Amino acid sequence: MRKIYAYSLFVLFTLCPMVFGQLSSTGLITNNTARSLGLERSWHIQAAKSPYATEISDVYIHVSSTEADWSFEVTEGDKSYFIRDKDLDNFGRPLGRDEARKRATEQSALIRQSGGESEIIEHTVPKVYMSVVSDRGDVQLLDAETGEIYWTVLVGNTKYPTSGVCTNDEHTVVISGITLFVLRNTDGAIIDSRQLQALPGAGPIALGKRIFVPSIENRVEVYNLDRFNWQPELLPSSGRVLSQPVLGQRSIAWSTDAGNVYVAGTAKAAMWYRVNTLGKVIAPIAYQAPGRYVANCRDGFVYCIDEPTGDMVWRQSLGEVLTSEPVLVKNRAYIVSRDKNCYCLDMRNGKIIWSQPNLQRIVAASGKRLYALDRLGNLMILNLETGGRFKTVSAGKIDFVVSNPLTDRIYMGTRNGLIQCVHEIHQKYPLLHIDETALAVVEDEMDDANQPMPNQPMAPGAQPMPNPPAVPANNPFGGNKPPANNPFAPGNNGGGNNPPANNPFAPGNNGGGNNPPANNPFAPGNNGGAAAPKNPFQN
Repeated sequence: MRKIYAYSLFVLFTLCPMVFGQLSSTGLITNNTARSLGLERSWHIQAAKSPYATEISDVYIHVSSTEADWSFEVTEGDKSYFIRDKDLDNFGRPLGRDEARKRATEQSALIRQSGGESEIIEHTVPKVYMSVVSDRGDVQLLDAETGEIYWTVLVGNTKYPTSGVCTNDEHTVVISGITLFVLRNTDGAIIDSRQLQALPGAGPIALGKRIFVPSIENRVEVYNLDRFNWQPELLPSSGRVLSQPVLGQRSIAWSTDAGNVYVAGTAKAAMWYRVNTLGKVIAPIAYQAPGRYVANCRDGFVYCIDEPTGDMVWRQSLGEVLTSEPVLVKNRAYIVSRDKNCYCLDMRNGKIIWSQPNLQRIVAASGKRLYALDRLGNLMILNLETGGRFKTVSAGKIDFVVSNPLTDRIYMGTRNGLIQCVHEIHQKYPLLHIDETALAVVEDEMDDANQPMPNQPMAPGAQPMPNPPAVPANNPFGGNKPPANNPFAPGNNGGGNNPPANNPFAPGNNGGGNNPPANNPFAPGNNGGAAAPKNPFQN
């Protein structure tokens, strides 16, 4: 009996590593594990590192606004044929968009001539860049959708650490030591390098030919590639800038270690305003189009700020210390506190929709799911609308994740260079949350106005809702209509706007024969030109 017991323990300790070894030995999610979660692994790579590098320092994701890939899906019953603009012709050259569409049309015509039914579906996918940099200056630019490596470049001195990397439609910018390097996206060539005037506090941000570098010397430095000037423009701020700024539609925002939030214009380096908060904001700022900044306060407040004016759209108190960046997806804000509690807030009014404990970081979101890491570093799948848990899977040796509020792709890996992309099985093409956010904002505005959605049939006999009354921008009561507790708001009685009974100073409505209230001794009489009655308080 003892031999059988000892043999059982031997088998248990021998087979257990085999069961979990595929996930925990390297940090790579296996295909079987991904399928059990309704996911599939799209690609994985080992990031390039020089012998001096030890880990990945920074990862940046950028959705291009000028480049896209096109593919044409030709359907034949349950079958589908894909013709892409990147496919090669007989001479080894890419087809291009027009030639790919032509071949798809010819393929569809052949199917119809043979008696089948065919349809052509065009898919337009914006190019998604991923730039990766090691702690010693190894820079890689990838296609975040396919994992294709465009180029790998070593910049700067390998003895100097890197502060961060960023990418826009044309350039990739990286800081090595105190030197700024600008690389061309097409081939990775270094087109410019400049020495910074101060030590950088975090990674840079690039907008066209203007590069914004946060500094530990209480400012943000602005470099213009069109003008070769070693003296940058300065955007002063109180406190060191230790987090990467965020770009808005026409401005840039950042927080400092002194707890202040600053917003400046991007077209011209000029300060717009400083946000007055009740507590200190040390977490990075988040932005959501079309014009909202969200800031987490250390004292537990969450602020939604109007980009052009700096006015407070709403403020919500969560009662916990907030030191991490808010994640904005669609029309929701996901806030993770220092105590590992996640709150989902409505971007319209800041109300708490749901909360979930034991979460430390938001990873990505799809159409119906939210992916996060729990307190133990396991991958947790939540219901996007209710916050309920679907599944939790051990993430093994995964110790590096990228928060991706732009698409539904999940990027994770290890600090020593492994990067993998995972997405839902049915989602062949990336789901862009930028487009979803714009649609959600329109839907919420129409819901607030009580109007039917466009292209939505109305019920028989239903009447269209009237437009809500216009409210001035400085309405202290907010909302889309005057609040019910506003004693000075004009009434609506279908022609005569009578003042409320408890407003002693409202003017009378002579055209409708409505006299001022009896307790108003200063209101003018309404007798059509006759002398006032003897009683000064009553007509």
